[in-house]
Amino acid sequence: MSPETVLADGLRRRGWEVVTCGHHARLHLQNCDLVHAHHFGKAALHLASAPRRIPFLLTTHDPFAMNGLSAGWRRRLTDPFVLLRANAVIALSNAEREFLERRRGLPGNRIAVIPNGVNGTVFERMCDAGDHELLFVGQLEEFKGLDYLLDALPAVRVAHPQVRLRLAYQTASLLDRYRSQVQRLGLSGCVEFLGAKTAAGLAELYSAATVVISPSLGECLSTVVLEAMSCGAAVVATDVGGIHEQLDENTGVIVPRRDSPALARAICALLENAGLRKQLGQAAQRKVRSQFSVRQMIDRHITLYEDLLDAKQRAA
Repeated sequence: MSPETVLADGLRRRGWEVVTCGHHARLHLQNCDLVHAHHFGKAALHLASAPRRIPFLLTTHDPFAMNGLSAGWRRRLTDPFVLLRANAVIALSNAEREFLERRRGLPGNRIAVIPNGVNGTVFERMCDAGDHELLFVGQLEEFKGLDYLLDALPAVRVAHPQVRLRLAYQTASLLDRYRSQVQRLGLSGCVEFLGAKTAAGLAELYSAATVVISPSLGECLSTVVLEAMSCGAAVVATDVGGIHEQLDENTGVIVPRRDSPALARAICALLENAGLRKQLGQAAQRKVRSQFSVRQMIDRHITLYEDLLDAKQRAA
């Protein structure tokens, strides 16, 4: 259940005819009124360079550029061209919009801020949280910062020997590396590699977790943080991307990225204060319901689509 599939399903329920395909699929542009590309990739580049210009939008979902992380040389060559040619670019946060204006040179009238929405009927509190359960959800890739969380865990276990860390993930490109790090740090008995989970399975994990940790080095707007908030979890997250638009002093704890001691202190503080965990989780759940709903996300996309279609009709 990714933001892209949630959007497509919601549009269909509103009466829009939506066809979804991967970046390497053959695009039959003559059958489309507009195209919405998610992520930089082959399809986005094809749309930008197509001789027959069909209106297209781009949501980059790009955590690398705006957080100072390195991207491949192909991306550095093609991304500016794709951004220049898109009829509209969707930023997931105000922080991303400011980056696109300041560093990419995009005019503000071509950028729409539309945060991802969370399905509150799926991501809801399903059980009481445990006392010593930590949870990481994300890809096992370097930019997700799991190294720093694992390095923080020995210090957490000094104060809380019963603590356990559970890892849920889909992309496992660095699984062997993280298993080795767990063994090297003497954490084999308290770290559990769960693998992929369904949306309902994730909701159970978020609900049962004492603390959910997002140690990421780069995000536009963290879907994991929104899902955890929607389940009423206490969240510790690193200061990247649009995290300040998700969490504040009333809804979670923000720490510097690449800072294992800060992660350890924040986790210990929440493990020691059940009242604070409950207070943060309840406030986080209210914030997600009011500001990050699926309905709001779909409404904003439809408004943008209709504006582009109206402009296309006027031009014709």
